[in-house]
Amino acid sequence: MQLTDVMSTSLVAVTPETRVGDAARRMVEHDVGAAIVLADGDDLVGVITERDLLRCVSEGIDPSVPVSDRMTRHVLTASPQTELAEAMALMVDGHFRHLPVVNDEGHVIGLASMRDLMAYTSLRLRHGSMGSDDDLDPAEVIATIHRMRTGAA
Repeated sequence: MQLTDVMSTSLVAVTPETRVGDAARRMVEHDVGAAIVLADGDDLVGVITERDLLRCVSEGIDPSVPVSDRMTRHVLTASPQTELAEAMALMVDGHFRHLPVVNDEGHVIGLASMRDLMAYTSLRLRHGSMGSDDDLDPAEVIATIHRMRTGAA
């Protein structure tokens, strides 16, 4: 299974100049945990997440500051062909929950969240569709879930 099988293509995008409060409002309106930050020409320059917004609140940051002051700038991306287990490992090892999926031109075409990957994996495990021809190893999935939940190495 590849990221294109589970990623969301309904994206919330903001610019670096968007105010933090406006980005939060848009994320709530669309019921998403992250927005991609695009500069001119649709270049990915960052991601702003629920965690980033919670940090703003806890630090008493004015909601009128631009997203560029609070976004995550060093964003790993994946290709549409990235396998689910690899995407999960990237997220767990990198301690992040949202992975932009980019095409060959570098344009964001989707966003995979840890929640998407976990829901898909859980469904597959529950319905017993993991067989010898399945590309997901149940032991690897369970180990990844454990690492994600506990921070264990």
